[in-house]
Amino acid sequence: MYNNKSILSKSAEILIDIGCVNFDIEKKFKLTSGKYSPVYCDCRKIISFPKQREILMDFSIKLIKSQKYFKKIDVIAGGETAGIPFASIIATKLNLPLIYIRKEQKSFGKKKKIEGNVLQNSNVLLVEDLLTDGGSKKHFFNAINEEKLNLVSTFVIFNYGIFNEKIKLDGFSSKLIFLTDWKSVLDTAKSKNILLNKEINFIKTFLKKFGVKN
Repeated sequence: MYNNKSILSKSAEILIDIGCVNFDIEKKFKLTSGKYSPVYCDCRKIISFPKQREILMDFSIKLIKSQKYFKKIDVIAGGETAGIPFASIIATKLNLPLIYIRKEQKSFGKKKKIEGNVLQNSNVLLVEDLLTDGGSKKHFFNAINEEKLNLVSTFVIFNYGIFNEKIKLDGFSSKLIFLTDWKSVLDTAKSKNILLNKEINFIKTFLKKFGVKN
């Protein structure tokens, strides 16, 4: 069994190997915020690689089960859209109910924000693909609160490192579980000679300005 440090490094290696993590010091990548970054992580690719997907999901289960509050979790919630496939796998492996949270409330029918069998006062584990500054999580936190659900923790595949043990956003707070982060990715990239030292230092400087603590 991998300990947490091993999960961090092995998960980072897998994400690099299947092309989820991208580096481009010169051209850079445009983020949803409009900013340009020399690094980019696309966890959506994981679903297309069954062997690596299974390894990462097994790591996820080990980490989730290792939490003191694990037995309190009643339901797994996937964040639309990237979080849904991972939430579905995790819910299946844990034999727990699955719901998913829309980015926008439906404009027709029952106009739901959360799909599935929503039971008030249930303890929820929110599952997403990655966490940057947490801005996109506010809507999910709001929806959970409005439906009178209890957010136990948030799980993500990849954590930028702006938040580490806990997410704190505009009055909302959530414990955080993640498989890997930029520190682990850069350490792996260095050990595999994917990046030069000067490139790693450039990326670290950028990430620090972006708000990454490690």
